[in-house]
Amino acid sequence: MTARPNAARFVLGVLPIVLVPAAFIAARSWLETALGDTMMTVVAGAVAIFVMGYANYFAFRFQRGQDEVRQAGLGFAAQWGVPAGQAAFVLLLLLPPFQDLATRLVGDFAGDDATGVDRSVVVSAMTLGFCAIVLLQTIGLAVVNSIWWMARR
Repeated sequence: MTARPNAARFVLGVLPIVLVPAAFIAARSWLETALGDTMMTVVAGAVAIFVMGYANYFAFRFQRGQDEVRQAGLGFAAQWGVPAGQAAFVLLLLLPPFQDLATRLVGDFAGDDATGVDRSVVVSAMTLGFCAIVLLQTIGLAVVNSIWWMARR
């Protein structure tokens, strides 16, 4: 049985996942002025790739130090946590307070007041984006599974 993970090390490990997007959002207007729209899009993509990559690295590193019982629990969480999170997001999209929040955040992020942003457009865009992410995850799963089976031959 492994020892309990140190809480301070865990928090330090999770910190970049929280700080990098927060710093990006805080510096967004300055970056947009200094770099322009095209480079701002590139920086936003780089931030997203960093956060996804670091989150996966952190999860794999955390799982490596666990015994087989905890690894089984993490496997169960990985198998069922993603569909549960996806279902929660879809259910949140149905709630008008969440729709209003999303509309306000999009308006604030665009530098516009929330009255200029149509709620149905925001919800539709979020729904289409979510569907695209799920579709790409499914395609990625099929491709990686095919690669694994080819490597076993």
